[in-house]
Amino acid sequence: MNFLILSENTNGIWGSVHYRALAPLELRRRIELRGHKATLIEWMTRWTDEQLRFVAEKVQPDVIAISIPFNPLDIQHHSKFIYWARERFPNIEIILGGVRYHQGFEGLVDKIFMGRSMEIFDAYLDGKDLTPYIQNIPDSEKKPNSPTVLLNNTFNEYIDNPILPSLREEDFYSPRDIVGFELGVGCKFNCTFCNYELRNAKITNLADPNQLYEYFNEANKKFGIKNFYAVDDTLNETDEKLEILASVVDKLDFQPEISSYLRLDLIGGRPQQIDLLKRIQLRSVFFGIESFNPEASKLVRKRSGLYDNLDTLRKLKEACPTMYKVGGLIIGLNGDNYDHIKESAIKALEEGLLDTFRFYPLQISPVPKDHYSWYFGSDIERNPKDFDYRIIEANSEFAIDKHLQETHWVSDWTNTFESRELGARLTKEVLKNKDELIHLEYASMYALGTYDKFSDKHATKETVQVISTSTTISKLLQSNYVEAKLKSFQ
Repeated sequence: MNFLILSENTNGIWGSVHYRALAPLELRRRIELRGHKATLIEWMTRWTDEQLRFVAEKVQPDVIAISIPFNPLDIQHHSKFIYWARERFPNIEIILGGVRYHQGFEGLVDKIFMGRSMEIFDAYLDGKDLTPYIQNIPDSEKKPNSPTVLLNNTFNEYIDNPILPSLREEDFYSPRDIVGFELGVGCKFNCTFCNYELRNAKITNLADPNQLYEYFNEANKKFGIKNFYAVDDTLNETDEKLEILASVVDKLDFQPEISSYLRLDLIGGRPQQIDLLKRIQLRSVFFGIESFNPEASKLVRKRSGLYDNLDTLRKLKEACPTMYKVGGLIIGLNGDNYDHIKESAIKALEEGLLDTFRFYPLQISPVPKDHYSWYFGSDIERNPKDFDYRIIEANSEFAIDKHLQETHWVSDWTNTFESRELGARLTKEVLKNKDELIHLEYASMYALGTYDKFSDKHATKETVQVISTSTTISKLLQSNYVEAKLKSFQ
């Protein structure tokens, strides 16, 4: 079979982000492993329908596989191309991955692979019976030409290996690119608000340090790449993961600039991780702190308060002075309050312990109604009353993402709508003129060579200008890729 893989790497919210996604590279590897052919097209929204038709005529695909991990509406960008492909190749199958809901794709997609679905994809490639994975969607929710929804509710983390992709000349990498890797699959923790499907997992398969070294070394020597993204949900969930990465960095003859997620309270409880992180020297990190309030932290299954976290951050600042650190706080957790959130965040910023914050209003989506599956539901979403959240009603009008319903909840100090207003207030009152970059956005700007235009204290106007410049350069890289890829078919 011939596969045409369409992938969108860029998140429309953060235009400067230009990370090269792992999933489509892994799909290609698995397809070719079974003797099929695969052609990968990245940044699909940067292609015109006419350009994609030209490629399709060259490839003559039996299957079009679409990967859209950031914005599911990206598929609508090429709906005309998909309808054309159905007419041009009557037996073609359109499959989709990277989404968590199933509606809105009627007539466009034949099958949806939800969540981490490599095991299902292997079964699909091998022609096995997919019935065990098919989700029973109520007739009331089905629409004409609805896709078949596939989901592995018994995902076995023991058999899925972390991804270390093969970087090829045909993908036209540049020294400014950011490429990804995994040290392990899943997360051993189970925070009450988290709806990551592979939480509470026993991590047994870790990346081989020799293979990881070869991956870093080849990326740098062959393409000049030095910027990497560790996509693990929690990079420091075990010391062993950090030890593997530190041992690899020690052997390299260049300093890899790595962006990742870290759990701050784990570093506080395991001081040996400070030494490991000092050896690794991560470029940028995101800490899901959630709250500096011990009472609220306990409710989300984290174990530290303000002064524990501040002490850890001071040690980390000394060990890793160039690390860009983002703190994520949830607005609306029971046991918390506005003043404590504000005062704690200001204290961390004033000491230079964190570079910026992201304030996230608590979201509670009803499951398994509508587009959402119990498989992705957090503990709070499954049983909000057990966590003392009063649910008023559910309505898609409440949701930031209109594809999902969201409940109107009331906590012991705020509610759905007020928490959003408070998040906006905190951004204004706490950050003031500081930037609001997420860790991967900072990493992208660093890779593009634009972040050094920031001063220690920069005005919002300057921030916007630099982000705009970064976005322009990012789009130029994408355009260069499209042009080079097109020429390769001629």
